[in-house]
Amino acid sequence: MTVRRKLFILTFLVLNCFADMVSSKPHYHSSFLKELKKCFQAEDEDKCKKIIILTERMQLREYYEGNLKCQTSILGLQTELIRNIYFDKEKDNVSGKTIPSLIKNC
Repeated sequence: MTVRRKLFILTFLVLNCFADMVSSKPHYHSSFLKELKKCFQAEDEDKCKKIIILTERMQLREYYEGNLKCQTSILGLQTELIRNIYFDKEKDNVSGKTIPSLIKNC
């Protein structure tokens, strides 16, 4: 009986530590952030439009999870991407402000 109990406690602790390690990882991958930075610098509008669609899904997911800070950061990012594609591109370096906000809040 005590062996089963110790095994149960050990399994519980291992799974609990694993859950903490998984949840401490950054939410968005560095490859996504690299593509995002390229979108602010390059002229590849098709790729940027795909990123806007992807961020739309991301912000809806964050809304349903109740993470409003992250959702707001993603909405701001979408706004800047749309502005970068369709409007004046000679504005100040907005990606330097929006990407750190996304990392911080998500």
